[in-house]
Amino acid sequence: MRLSKHKRRTLPLMNMTPMIDVVFLLLVFFMTVSQVSKLNRAHLELPKLKGAEDQRPTVLTINITREGRIIVSGNAMSAARLGQMIVEELEKLAAVGDDPSKLTVVLRVDHRADCRTVNQIVTALAKLQVNRVRVAVEVPQG
Repeated sequence: MRLSKHKRRTLPLMNMTPMIDVVFLLLVFFMTVSQVSKLNRAHLELPKLKGAEDQRPTVLTINITREGRIIVSGNAMSAARLGQMIVEELEKLAAVGDDPSKLTVVLRVDHRADCRTVNQIVTALAKLQVNRVRVAVEVPQG
């Protein structure tokens, strides 16, 4: 006489497809973000300065090459076009109710570049009442 039936244990099945989809979406997201951050950082030889702080997240990064070219997000532009772009950025901040005076601009300037371009940009930013301007430097190793 058999008192108990032998019960078969069934393992719960897990569908892996949604997890694989999420992993691929994260992979694409991080690849895209890394490409955008590379565009903002043109290859420049920055001046070396001890005791500098790390770069904080900014709204606008302006690169100035040795030849005095202005590059923003991988696109070369004139000083006039840069001024228009800054005005547009200020209007965007005002449209969403944010304080336009909180716009932070980082200038990444090649240390061999002529300072006239930098002076023009800083003067234009001052006229637009952009007071948060940072100059990026490279902290020497050792």
